[in-house]
Amino acid sequence: MPPTPLFLSAARIEALAAFRSLEADAVTLHLAVDGGGLYPSTLHQLAADARRDPRMKALDRDLDRIEAYIRSEFVPGPHRMAAVYSCAKRGLFETFALPQPFKSSLTASETLDLRPLTALEGQYHRFVALLLGPSKARFIELYMGLALELEAMEGDFGELDGLGAVASRAATLARERRYDRLILGAPAALEAALVPLLDPALQKDLILEPVLGPDRPVDAVLERVQHNEHQARRVRESVLVARLMDESRRGGAVTGLDAVVAAVQEGCAARVLLRDGYAKMGRSCPKCGHLSVANRSCPWCFCATDMVLDLVSELGNKAIAAGCEVYRIMHDERFDGVCRIGAELKVPTGKPVPPPTARALRGHFAMKDGKPSPLRPR
Repeated sequence: MPPTPLFLSAARIEALAAFRSLEADAVTLHLAVDGGGLYPSTLHQLAADARRDPRMKALDRDLDRIEAYIRSEFVPGPHRMAAVYSCAKRGLFETFALPQPFKSSLTASETLDLRPLTALEGQYHRFVALLLGPSKARFIELYMGLALELEAMEGDFGELDGLGAVASRAATLARERRYDRLILGAPAALEAALVPLLDPALQKDLILEPVLGPDRPVDAVLERVQHNEHQARRVRESVLVARLMDESRRGGAVTGLDAVVAAVQEGCAARVLLRDGYAKMGRSCPKCGHLSVANRSCPWCFCATDMVLDLVSELGNKAIAAGCEVYRIMHDERFDGVCRIGAELKVPTGKPVPPPTARALRGHFAMKDGKPSPLRPR
């Protein structure tokens, strides 16, 4: 069946989250889209590994459809990550795009893996732009860098009855589409007459954009909203970076890859800030999954570790799984002067916490006779 458009409505997100299967046949692809266009080869390697997995032998139809979609239907554009959900047995094939990348993976389970989407939900608002003219009213929904034009209204909007119908439609869409804020683009006279008729909840967070008229193309509306979102993101980045720097001096945050790896894996990180595009090689334990910057022997289970090409991406996945917010710093240059990754802690400590050494962990998890435990500590 053909894939649905990339736009993510609130109802579509809820349907994906509610999907359940009786067996592990729901396939999830998360594919980071790189500027060099190497993502098809990444998918090819992921699919080849999946076909060798005995647990995914019966999912060839799903893997073929996913590969065909990425190869011939997916257009990267400004998107930095593609997500595809497929369950051929139950007629599911859904695609969407995200404005930020996460670790590429191809998995199968009874449910769909929505963790990258969940991680970004709090960082992007859902908007509906109302473009109002004397005889036409257009509604455009905007979310995560994509736009979808909804049904337009026609009538005489210079009179109270017409404006009342527009206000009623805006309230209905707020319930159905569950958008966060309304953007109003209208001449001054229509704006002054419509605003008092809007639902009080819509009036509270109303954004006025007189430059957006009823004849503006969707791309122009999206460009304007994205510009405003980027400005708002710059402000939030500045606040978060300043707070991280202050908290790191008081023991409420740690900076540097070693310290953040330790904080995330010990479960004491609340928010991770990382520079967009930051990547570094590291090591991972094939037995317990413990990450480290350079430990050739796992300090948790003492197994020999394997090299990973992008430790930062692996760490981001662990942080998301642990319920941490992962926030990419894209603009604030002060962050590079201090570090390129940092973490706010759930409970501040009296002083900055250094990452635990292998010797300290061995001593902490030693058995009664003083020998190191061969088991992963609980």
